[in-house]
Amino acid sequence: MPTGRGKYLIDQEITAQEYEETLNWFYDQREKSPLQLKATCAPHYYRILRQRAREEGQRVTFQSHGLDAVTRGCLGGVGFCFISHRGIVQPCGFLQVESGDVTRESFAEIWRGSKVFLTLRNFQELKGKCGECEYRRVCGGCRARAFEATGDMMAEEPLCSYQPGGGGEGQGEVP
Repeated sequence: MPTGRGKYLIDQEITAQEYEETLNWFYDQREKSPLQLKATCAPHYYRILRQRAREEGQRVTFQSHGLDAVTRGCLGGVGFCFISHRGIVQPCGFLQVESGDVTRESFAEIWRGSKVFLTLRNFQELKGKCGECEYRRVCGGCRARAFEATGDMMAEEPLCSYQPGGGGEGQGEVP
């Protein structure tokens, strides 16, 4: 993740194609491992999961895909957040955008009313190909990568090789 100390490793970042190949490999491991695998900070996996399941004639349900069927890619500001030791609230540890301060207002007020969080929860505000993508509700792209690459947390995900309109109609919903 090219944020924080990771910014200095940007020259070692994998390509979008390598990322896609890695997530497809990860999907293949589901049936090979007795462990329940969880993709973390890999929002594209939830698109790939639905694409691959569709190709295999499967419907993504809790019974067939476990927790992967009921979660989504980027949860920053949507399903979790980060609170620093000083009380500063951010969408996640990688997306260093101040969303509130628990030493000045309640966490509940921040969680429910932060402009940053409300923006992240409105998938219609996603820009570029993320905004057009039929998988935006289950993927959403990495908002931290978008922010680091462009200065706009709602910009398109820079490490995604997928082109919207790939036939995922009806597959982009989280139950």
